[in-house]
Amino acid sequence: MGFLAKIRRNAALATGDFEQIFGEFTLPPCPEVVLRLTEAINDPDVFIDQVVQILETDAALTSLILKTVNSALYGLPGNISSVFKAVSILGLKEIENIAIGYAMKKAIRDPELHDFDFNTFWTDSLYRALFAKHTARKLKLESEEAFAAGLLQDMALPVLLTDWFDIYGPVYDAWSTSARRIHEVETSMLSWNHCQAAAWIAGKWQLPDLMICCIGLHSTTQEEIKKLKLEDTAVKAVALSSLVTPVFRTPEMAKELITEAGQAGIDMDSLLDITDEVEEQIELLGLSLNITTVERPALKDIIQGDHGP
Repeated sequence: MGFLAKIRRNAALATGDFEQIFGEFTLPPCPEVVLRLTEAINDPDVFIDQVVQILETDAALTSLILKTVNSALYGLPGNISSVFKAVSILGLKEIENIAIGYAMKKAIRDPELHDFDFNTFWTDSLYRALFAKHTARKLKLESEEAFAAGLLQDMALPVLLTDWFDIYGPVYDAWSTSARRIHEVETSMLSWNHCQAAAWIAGKWQLPDLMICCIGLHSTTQEEIKKLKLEDTAVKAVALSSLVTPVFRTPEMAKELITEAGQAGIDMDSLLDITDEVEEQIELLGLSLNITTVERPALKDIIQGDHGP
């Protein structure tokens, strides 16, 4: 089976039969400009000026891209005021990632539950996205796709807590008092999990198959990824990123992160290097995307505290 065929097959499996499960579910709307943009960017024959024309139909997204390219995250000399130049500097995949972040912010609402902190959710989403990106770079995989999937992997949680609270609320409550990962609690109480729900949303948003596959399989182990013959794809990096933020909640999870990182080909020194890169960039990324981040314990300290010299 060829690479694209494998990705398409697993993307289809990852989404589950949500047409039936979520028959009356209100799908979070993806802004029209983002749908047009992702379609254009994934066209191998697209020109930069075509992308610019699409961007310029949405002043808020254009402003966000200019803010990002001029942010300390990139440290460019001078001020970039041309959208064409911004796209040329950032590249089409980076523009797609900014647009996906923009879509996620527009589409997802705060469930406003006392035990769900929306700023923590966004901080963790950025952390996973950056971790997936830098891990993919270490492994020479698709880093921009890993970033986008890392960002979107848990997007179903606030949606389910907002629109499906009567069904999903008890699951979330059970997880809140458990040391297990949330997909394990979901699987034991429901016929599906948030990984599949997020992949279904991504499919409805017409995102690329690889991204859908990464999102739907983000709770998969490295051993399972090998069995699926996806070890040479960004799925590997995104699955590893899903283990990062649970460590903040349950420090014992650091053992699993280290073990899975080793299975993925990331040794301890590389793992610590990745956490350094993420923690250097997360606040700057939050500022560029208009996201208020919260302070998290240093992951490096947690890992070294349990397993360091």
